[in-house]
Amino acid sequence: MEALYGVFSGNFDIKSPADKFFTSFTDDIDSTFDIISKEKITESVGWEKRTVTLNMCGNLVSDSYNTFKATITVTPKEDETDGSRVVWTVEYEKIRHDIGDPMWIIDILINYLKETDECLCI
Repeated sequence: MEALYGVFSGNFDIKSPADKFFTSFTDDIDSTFDIISKEKITESVGWEKRTVTLNMCGNLVSDSYNTFKATITVTPKEDETDGSRVVWTVEYEKIRHDIGDPMWIIDILINYLKETDECLCI
């Protein structure tokens, strides 16, 4: 039987400067995920450490998960002049044991972050 609670995390590099990326990413995050979450999803934004916590509920999320929280931190790379690192962690609680892990939501989030970087580098 699968666990009801779970945590996934990962990281990837981007080409954009950390401050520019974080500002762009957080500017319209709520409207970006309207299809997944019917309510405002931004729980907290820490500008000093470039960390945002998203708490998604409603629509597609609440059909399968009691909670779905994502934390994203953007830091400048120390060993290179350009680029940053995005570190993400997702915590969730399923409503039932037969519900799968939320990989489709994580994929949407990661694709959005990577597309934001690509748009900033054009």
